[in-house]
Amino acid sequence: MCGIAGTATFGLAPPLAGFPSAALEVMAHRGPDEEGHHRDDQAALGMCRLKVIGLGDGSQPVYSEDRTVVCVLNGEIYNHRALRDLLARRGRQVRGGSDAHVLPLLYDELGEDFVDELHGMFAIALYDTRARRLLLATDRAGKKPLFHTRLADGTVAFASELAALLEHPGIDRTVDPVAVDQYLSYRVVPAPRTIYRQVHKAQPATVLTFEAGQPEKIRRYWEFGFTADLVDLSGTEAVDRVDRLLQEAVADRMESEVPLGAMLSGGLDSSLVVAMASRRLGRRMHTFSVGFEHAAFDESPYARRVAEHCGTEHHTYRIGARDAVQAVDHILSHVGEPYAFPSAIAAHCMYRLAREHVTVVLTGDGSDEIFCGYNRYKTFQRLPAIDPATAPHVDVEALAAGDGGIADRYQAVLVDGVRGSVKDRLYSGEFTAMLPEYPYNHLRERFARTDASAPELSRVMQVDCEFWLPDAQLVKIDRMAMAHSVEPRSPFLDHRLIEFVTRLPPSLNLVGGTEKALLKQVAACWLPQSVLSRRKQELAVPLEGWLGAELRGTIQSALLSDSCLERGYFAPDALRAFVTAFRPENSYALWTLYMLERWHQLHVDGQNPEAP
Repeated sequence: MCGIAGTATFGLAPPLAGFPSAALEVMAHRGPDEEGHHRDDQAALGMCRLKVIGLGDGSQPVYSEDRTVVCVLNGEIYNHRALRDLLARRGRQVRGGSDAHVLPLLYDELGEDFVDELHGMFAIALYDTRARRLLLATDRAGKKPLFHTRLADGTVAFASELAALLEHPGIDRTVDPVAVDQYLSYRVVPAPRTIYRQVHKAQPATVLTFEAGQPEKIRRYWEFGFTADLVDLSGTEAVDRVDRLLQEAVADRMESEVPLGAMLSGGLDSSLVVAMASRRLGRRMHTFSVGFEHAAFDESPYARRVAEHCGTEHHTYRIGARDAVQAVDHILSHVGEPYAFPSAIAAHCMYRLAREHVTVVLTGDGSDEIFCGYNRYKTFQRLPAIDPATAPHVDVEALAAGDGGIADRYQAVLVDGVRGSVKDRLYSGEFTAMLPEYPYNHLRERFARTDASAPELSRVMQVDCEFWLPDAQLVKIDRMAMAHSVEPRSPFLDHRLIEFVTRLPPSLNLVGGTEKALLKQVAACWLPQSVLSRRKQELAVPLEGWLGAELRGTIQSALLSDSCLERGYFAPDALRAFVTAFRPENSYALWTLYMLERWHQLHVDGQNPEAP
C-alpha cells in the first residue's frame, strides 16, 4: 500500500521537480517504509511505500524493459502471480518481486485494456514516454483514491490524497458551491467533484487518459450490474456459490509478508470474514473492535463472543466523548474536505489500535451494499405509505415536493445531513444565487445511468454501490486506516463475488423484512446462531448523546463564531436560531454544519489542527 503523486507536462515544459517530494511528505503515513522517484523532461512521479509484499525487491517506480513506460501503484494486485505466468507465456519476464512490477509489461502487451486483467484494489499512474501519455486508473469498487487536476497550461497533477495534491502551487483553491450543497445533503462530497472547483476525484473503474493538447478521455471499464437475471438459480445453488466465492476472496487477501489481522465488530459481515480467515490461517490471528460507554451502541460483547468462537487474540478500545473531540481534526486533515460520518471516529480508533499489532487487516465492508443490508432499503419499499412518526429520518417534506420518481423517493430516505426544508431556512440568498439550480436532486443523474427496466430496489442498490460505497464508506476505511499506516482489505468487494451477487434478484437478500437473508444462510455453516439472529447494528457512535453534553459547547462556539456567520453560505439570523435551539432531531444536521465550519477553519483560515 502506498501514496502516489506526480505531474506530467508531456515535454512542453520541465515538470515541477519538487512537487512529488512535497506531496509524499504530506502523506508519509501512507507509506512510511520507503520512497521512490522518477523524473524526466515529460513527467515527475513519486511514491511512498508501506511494505507488504516484495519486502526486499518491490521498490517503485517500476518500468518496462526499455524504461519507456514508468508506473507507480497504490494498492494490491491479488492476481499478480497469474499475470506473471501470462506474461511469461508471451515471452516477457517480470523482474522484481512485488505485484507492481507486472503493470508496465502488461500495459506494453495490452495497452489501456490492461486494467481489465487486474484483480485487486488500486490507483495507478502510468506514463508512456513514447506516446507522451499519462494514464490514471482506479479499481472497480473505488477502494483506492486518486485526486487530479489539469492546469491552464495543460499540466496534469495527481496524488492519493487531497492535501498532498494541494502542495502543487498552481492549484486554485476556490471552493465549489455545488460541492458544498451536495455535502450538506449527503455528508460527503460526491465524485467526481471535490470541495475545490478545480480539483476532481477519479471515479471507480475508470481509466483517465491525458495527452498534450488533447481533451481528457474517460473510459469506464466495469460497473455494478444489478441485472437480477439469475432468476432460475435455486437458493441452495446461490448459497454454495457465494460461500465458495467469498472463501476465494478471503484467501486472495491473505497474502502478506507482514503481520495480518482483522476488524471484528461482532456483526455478521466481519464475523464471517474472521471465521473464514482464521480457519484458513490455521493459527490465532489478531482481531480488533471498539466499544462505547453507551450500551445501546456497544457491540464489543458480541465481538468477544465471535473471537472466542474463532479462537482469535482479540483487542478492544472503549471510545468516549473525548475521543470524538480529539478525532475531528484528524479526520478532516486526512480526508482533506468536509466529511461528516461520525462512524469515522470509531474507524480512527479501531485502526489506531490495530497498528499496535499488525500492518494488514481484513474487513467486512461492502456487504451491506451488495447483499441488501441497509435498513433504509425496507423504508424505501414502504414509501410513500409511511408514518413519519415511525420513520423520523425520512424527509417527508421533500417526498411531498417531488414528482414521485425513484430519485425523489430515494433522496427523501438517503439524505440525513441537512434536509431540503432546513436548507430553505438556512441558505442565504447570496449562496443560493451561486448554485446553477436550487433545489436540485443530485441523485437524478445517477439513477439516469441505471436500467429503468430493472427492479427499483436493484436500481437503488446500484446507486449506493457507485456513490455511497466509494464516496462515503470507502473514504472512511481508506483514510482512517492509512492515517495509521494500516492496509485494509475487503473480501466482499472482490469483483467476481460482486458480479455474481448483483445478478441475483433482490428477493433472495431481502426476505420478509429480513435483510441479507442469503448471506445469513452462508454464515450458518461458519458462525453460531446468536450472531445470525441478532438485530443488525451499523458501526455508529452515540452522536446525539455527545452533542447534548460534551460536544455542545464546541459545536455552538464554532457555528456561532463571526467567521462562520460571515462565510456567506447561511443567513446569520437563521443559523443563530437553528444552532441555539440545538434540538435532538437535528443532531446530524448540526454535526454536518460543524464539520463544514471546522474544515474551513483548518483548510481555509489556516488554524492549526489539534493532535488526536
